Amino acid sequence: MRPTSRLFLVVAALTAAVITPAFAQSGDRAAKMQERLKAADTNSDGLIDRSEAEAGLPRVAEHFDKLDADGDGKLSRDELRKMREQMRQRRGG
Repeated sequence: MRPTSRLFLVVAALTAAVITPAFAQSGDRAAKMQERLKAADTNSDGLIDRSEAEAGLPRVAEHFDKLDADGDGKLSRDELRKMREQMRQRRGG
């Protein structure tokens, strides 16, 4: 094997070793958040109302009015998706 090929394989292996856990953690975080949202949605309507947020998602409840973009008193999937995107941007990712 040529030295440049060997170097490429080493760099690729190191990159995979560093990047793969980061993606797994990101996926784990998203899965945990989905579980928390599902658990908080006690009436299973696919929306989080203020009382559900207060009972199961205190940080979401703190910012409920800002997150409730349409002011209907419920957080939709779209509103929650925007929240996740904002959180991701704040973290720099």
